[in-house]
Amino acid sequence: MPYDLLGTAGSYKRWRSISQSSSQTASEALFDLQSSSTDDPSQRLSFDSQSAVSIDDSVVSSEQAAPTQQQQQQQGVRSRRTPTGASESELWIAQLRKKIQHSLQVSVPAPSVSTPAYDRICKDDGELESRIEKERRKKQASVSLPADADILISSVFKPGFTRELNNTPVTTHDMSTLKPGTWLNDEVINFYMQLIINRAEKRGDLPRVHAFNTFFYSTLRDSGYARVRRWTRRIKLFEKDLVVVPVHLGVHWCCATVDFRSKTIAYYDALLGDNNECLQLLMEYLQQESKDKMGAEFDDDGWSMVCAKNIPRQKNGYDCGVFAITFAEHLARDAQLVFSQSNCPALRRKIIYEIASGALL
Repeated sequence: MPYDLLGTAGSYKRWRSISQSSSQTASEALFDLQSSSTDDPSQRLSFDSQSAVSIDDSVVSSEQAAPTQQQQQQQGVRSRRTPTGASESELWIAQLRKKIQHSLQVSVPAPSVSTPAYDRICKDDGELESRIEKERRKKQASVSLPADADILISSVFKPGFTRELNNTPVTTHDMSTLKPGTWLNDEVINFYMQLIINRAEKRGDLPRVHAFNTFFYSTLRDSGYARVRRWTRRIKLFEKDLVVVPVHLGVHWCCATVDFRSKTIAYYDALLGDNNECLQLLMEYLQQESKDKMGAEFDDDGWSMVCAKNIPRQKNGYDCGVFAITFAEHLARDAQLVFSQSNCPALRRKIIYEIASGALL
């Protein structure tokens, strides 16, 4: 950062002119010149950090540039002395030296780097985590497991364990993916989607829900509508309140929903990723499904597509499946997403118990 200092040869001559053309003392003239130079950047000397290293050399050269008393007398010029006995040039150089030293002692604050988007995400995440923790504590009793939970949970890891619901089976091998630090597989997520459907069918106080399996989205994306056209031949999709779509991105699980009540297609990624391709693909699916099943164009007036951001965030590399099906379970009963990364160990146990018992809590 440059240091803006008074001290050019032109400034010196100007100072001499001011002091000689008035009754001011040399010090008063120097003060007036310094004040006027503040408003005139062209009359100031700029020292950067590199040139400041050779201050002594600069002062010496300035002293050499200023005329000595002997030279002034030889030229017929009388050197004007201040009341303290110092010559004009000596006083000027002394003032310059002080100004340089003062400038070098001034601490320059480090530049601040502003990242508004990241700061906003961190702030929102902190506020969300705080709200989630408060809500979790309020509702902790409602998600606690029954007394026999430990016995039932341990049974799923014994050889020969199997469960089946709506032609969707799970085995001991599948349940092992619910152990801590592991990725959930398709069979576990598909079975859990069937649990969500069953609960909606049995309870009239909850939204009418349909949930696709994990192969729906990848088949639609890779092979088009014709390959999934018959998947809803027994389902009146447009009479549902909510449609849940598990989304697998190779090594990451997400969840998408179609809410016919709010006319919203939403994408939920615990890593806060965007997937506009998924949103657009589901909108095109609704348009083609409406033509095929309803014989009419789909009215997309008033519909919106969003990638949800104010949601619980995943903070490791293996709990994405837990987040995806917990998003689905909460949304399928119009519940707030009041859970966090710290809840995942307990959520895994809850999911194991629900699959083993064949019903959601």
